[in-house]
Amino acid sequence: MNEERRGVYPFCGACASSSIAWRAAVTAGPMGSRFYGHRDVCESCGSSVRTLYSTILWVPVSKVARYRIIPTGGRSYIGRKVIDRPVRTVVRREPVSALADHPELDGDPAYQQAEAYWHEREPGQALPFYQSALVEREKVLAADDPATLRVRLRVAQGLLATGNYGRAIAWFELVTPQLVDVFGPNHDLTRTATEAVTGARLMIGGPHSEAELLQDIVAVDTLDLDQHDPQLLRDRAALGRALLSGGEIAASIEMLAHAVGGAAAALGPNHPDTSVYRTALMEACDVAKARGKKRDLQAAEAALPLLNAEGAPTST
Repeated sequence: MNEERRGVYPFCGACASSSIAWRAAVTAGPMGSRFYGHRDVCESCGSSVRTLYSTILWVPVSKVARYRIIPTGGRSYIGRKVIDRPVRTVVRREPVSALADHPELDGDPAYQQAEAYWHEREPGQALPFYQSALVEREKVLAADDPATLRVRLRVAQGLLATGNYGRAIAWFELVTPQLVDVFGPNHDLTRTATEAVTGARLMIGGPHSEAELLQDIVAVDTLDLDQHDPQLLRDRAALGRALLSGGEIAASIEMLAHAVGGAAAALGPNHPDTSVYRTALMEACDVAKARGKKRDLQAAEAALPLLNAEGAPTST
């Protein structure tokens, strides 16, 4: 957040508060999407509201939603989805954590030191202590336990604050779906993660730059870490998503398949992290089927055993 303008850079506070973070979906084949209209230009940040339509052969066929857009040169832009009506938040009970059965975790010196640095607004100093505390939590708590997720989010925020954008994105990509499942999409923690990953991507400069950065990170991971190390799995999954956003569908599927296979072997097919990676792989395969290119379809076909394995989500 830009503290002076109280917005989400580069959007001003008023425009940020009336919209939510959004990342453009990949379009493929004769089906695509296009913005129409240009209104409600903001004098503070220069954004304007445009309507996105689904298109077939460049002919608009259905309205998707309205977005507040800031052009960034050429055909590139940054967008946020406009909230047309106030979101009616469903009242949810705060999820119950198993932390009550393990009070020693909150008393862990590493966790106490991390919290002290965080409250002093020293995220870089807090980061290694949160990472150490997370290791201890994951020994006794589930990966998607509310207490674990709070520390996972702190680790991601610490990486972002110290400029480690690639690994921060990888953490946010993993933890955000888990926050949605456990706390709900409108919880402060979920919104914090969503806004943070959007900010990280703005700093990098688009899906192609993101993919290049993550490719370098994965190359280092591969040399330094065991093939089933959670960091390598996390970074591979993030690279797969970046490749998907950049239109490299087959490469995306292959990278996500590595993450799913490794997570299933190391963590188990029903582990929360494996579930997140498998869902991402399923989405990439769906894009491949819509696109219809031979190499993409072959990659999707090769990934089917991972999608049909134990623990795979089923359609309803």
